[in-house]
Amino acid sequence: MTKPIKYQGRPLRASEAVDELLEKWPIPDVTQDTRKFAGRSTAFGTPLADLYRKELEQSAEDLEPEEPELPSLTMAELERIRQDAYEEGLKQGHEQGYIDGFEKGVGEGKEAGYKEGIELGKTQGQEDVKPLIEEQLTSLKALLDSLSAPLAKVDDDAEKQLVQLTVMLTEALVYQEIKTSPEIVLQSLKQCIDVLASEQQSVRIHLHPEDIELVKNSYGDAALTDNHWQLVPEPTLE
Repeated sequence: MTKPIKYQGRPLRASEAVDELLEKWPIPDVTQDTRKFAGRSTAFGTPLADLYRKELEQSAEDLEPEEPELPSLTMAELERIRQDAYEEGLKQGHEQGYIDGFEKGVGEGKEAGYKEGIELGKTQGQEDVKPLIEEQLTSLKALLDSLSAPLAKVDDDAEKQLVQLTVMLTEALVYQEIKTSPEIVLQSLKQCIDVLASEQQSVRIHLHPEDIELVKNSYGDAALTDNHWQLVPEPTLE
């Protein structure tokens, strides 16, 4: 086992030994000193200083980057380059303009086609549903005509039957016979029937709100007033 090297009475560490060696290591002279070639020459009499100087100059020239030689252009070649650049820019401008114009045209065409399609569909839908509307109007007119017809005249037999029915109902309610003359009951009932007939002239017709507008547009307010039709909206009807 080797004994540790002691430095100033204590063991010497490896890092300290390296530092000490570096401090004592002489740095070699690497400068280019041409004086050592002074007075010396080759066997052919060429001074060493001249040879060394030429070698240094050649090394310096080799290290300098060579600038690329730019080709010389004639006026015709410059004009051709300018014209080519102009035509290329013009071509690109045409292509971009075509693309922009095409996209804009497609957008406008879609919008115009959409509007035209809506109008055409609306017109076609109205034409298709027109026969159905006319058919419904015809059926509705027949129904309204039947409703607007006055009540059938009550003949004498019907009046007598109503008198008998009234008497029977009265007897059942008060448990006694009416002592009044039947002619008086007949007269009162006739007045009620006249009032009923007068009231029935004003017919209340329950229809869907959309059908009410259809009837008003078809007949007009004047016809509704003349026929004594009172149109009542009923949303639950279909």
